[in-house]
Amino acid sequence: MNGVIYKKIKRVKKEIIEDFKEIPTTIASDAMNRTNAMRASIKTLIENVHIVGSAITVKCMVGNNIMTHQAIYLAEPGDVIVIDARGHVDTSVWGGIQTLACKSRGISGVVIDGSVRDIQDIRKLQYPVFCTGVVPAGPHKGWGDSINIPIQCGGVSVNPGDIIIGDDDGVVVIPRNEAEEVLKRAKERIEMEKKWIEGVKHGKTTLELMELDKKIKELGVKIFEEEYEK
Repeated sequence: MNGVIYKKIKRVKKEIIEDFKEIPTTIASDAMNRTNAMRASIKTLIENVHIVGSAITVKCMVGNNIMTHQAIYLAEPGDVIVIDARGHVDTSVWGGIQTLACKSRGISGVVIDGSVRDIQDIRKLQYPVFCTGVVPAGPHKGWGDSINIPIQCGGVSVNPGDIIIGDDDGVVVIPRNEAEEVLKRAKERIEMEKKWIEGVKHGKTTLELMELDKKIKELGVKIFEEEYEK
């Protein structure tokens, strides 16, 4: 089966990517109306991690990983390799040697909708790998998969050059053509949450600060002073 490789991608301006390094995944998702977060099954293998970079996308046949190797040598320093392995968890498409190659080339991290192996090697390298599972079984290299085409990863559409943010909470995708607006909203959200935090420290309730007390009334929730009785 033939695949395709596109060597070039359009990237967001470097200064925008730098600004996103101050934005956690939670804030980024909130800035997109709580969307574009990958499924909870895609988790980091190491703790205290935060990556930001342009997506180099890979689409794999189930249990096949030849193009994951090629992607390492197309990615630029700071990029994030995002692999659509079809959510298949019983065959790994990534391992310790690929991880070492990525680290040596300055690639920010790897996100895989599928499984990896050599988890001890990956953790010793302290390299950011996000994946769905870990399994000993290795991959085949018998199909020509594709690089830098639109893919699905963790239930989210990813296009080459989209911004990927990954941290201990998970992975979020910022569409390349929306990056500036999302960044603006994310910064506004951070400032708002700072005010909430200060308010809580000074004795205010989250109901008051977030105007949730008003929302509860608007929802028509009945409130009784007495205890519940069957």
